[in-house]
Amino acid sequence: MRLTNRFSDSQLVEEIKAGNEDALVAMQKSYYAMVRNFILKNNGSVDEVDDVLQDSLIAVWRNVNKPNFTLTVKMSTYLMAIVKNLWFKQLKKKTRFTVVDESLQEKITTDDISTSHLDFRVIHDMVANLDETCKKLLGYFYFDGLDNKVIAEKMGFANTNTVKSKKYQCFKRLQKSVMEEYNKDDFFN
Repeated sequence: MRLTNRFSDSQLVEEIKAGNEDALVAMQKSYYAMVRNFILKNNGSVDEVDDVLQDSLIAVWRNVNKPNFTLTVKMSTYLMAIVKNLWFKQLKKKTRFTVVDESLQEKITTDDISTSHLDFRVIHDMVANLDETCKKLLGYFYFDGLDNKVIAEKMGFANTNTVKSKKYQCFKRLQKSVMEEYNKDDFFN
């Protein structure tokens, strides 16, 4: 039984605007399975489902209470768009380090890097030797988690292909600098 059947989508919006938390409880119960399936199919765990759903419902609550809010799609579609956005941001944080050649689609997670032998000053020094454009671009991508479109806009590049090309060039410069300065034994004993 879908509890949101007590509320149409427009009634849900009105109930949320009126501060009726029962509308959110009904949404949580009704859409839990859909959110759970999505998270589990996209490398998530059962523990993460509640957090993502709760954060998504809070976002719905805040958005609905904005003065110019109009629901233009089904509530389930709207909620799932927020769920997907939050989940993919969370996944991106989990896998901050990605291979620059995106055609490989191989992710390197922070768990894959042994920090016991890694001196972070080395990384800092290598990055400090890059030009400002490379520092910004690599920082936006690897640490801020921005996508290529946003980076292109922030940095004034023509398009995402320019970002990909420049990111590749910057990473290759960084790689070359590391390879010239260090050998495998400096990092992996």
